Amino acid sequence: MDRNYTIKEIMTITGLTKRTLHYYDRVGLLPAEKLENGYRSYSQEDLIRLQKILFLKALDFSIKDIQNLIDLTDEDLRPILEKQEKVFALKIKELQEKERQLQAFLSGQPLLDLDIFEKPLSDQYKVEAEMRYGDTPAYQIFQERQEKLDTNQKGTEQERLEQIFQLFSQQTHLPYDAPEVKQLVEEWRRALLAFSDFSDQVLVYIAQTYEDDPRFKQYFQKYGNPDLPAFIKKAVKAHLGL
Repeated sequence: MDRNYTIKEIMTITGLTKRTLHYYDRVGLLPAEKLENGYRSYSQEDLIRLQKILFLKALDFSIKDIQNLIDLTDEDLRPILEKQEKVFALKIKELQEKERQLQAFLSGQPLLDLDIFEKPLSDQYKVEAEMRYGDTPAYQIFQERQEKLDTNQKGTEQERLEQIFQLFSQQTHLPYDAPEVKQLVEEWRRALLAFSDFSDQVLVYIAQTYEDDPRFKQYFQKYGNPDLPAFIKKAVKAHLGL
């Protein structure tokens, strides 16, 4: 048998607050019958309508959207909900990718290697470098050489640098003036000169950023040696410093 419900009973059934029910009433989404004593009264149909409102709200539809959808039949509503299902599928895919990137970061992967930014961090670095050094001859040569390199060549140069960093990591126990360290600094120098005609002064500055710029320090974490950035900086300065 149908019956009417007080606002308190509706609150108990649905878990909604009085403020929310008043709002739905005010915007015309769920008008309530006003009794002589001023209290609101809800019919069985009102409760069913409210539960449909809550269903659509749970599917991320806005109040404005719900106002346009609430009176549609289930059959008319179906194609709209099928589109919303595709939206959810895309969001789930995006969230899964964000979770994968977060797990990579928590596992020690540096921000530079993550694919979570709207604009890749490596691209942001390039823009930053262009703003800071774009007018210098060294940077212009760097740009020209980068344009001539294909993807495989760029990957090879990057692998070469990473191998040198790995060797540096194995030598942090040696003094900076050790012959092995001096030879490795020279290999690092030649690797960077493949990108541009950097002066020794600029190379020393680059090495300093390895320790001074927190983004680079984070990048070097993947080598598992916290002393690595400082060691490279000091080794380069010892052999190339003017």
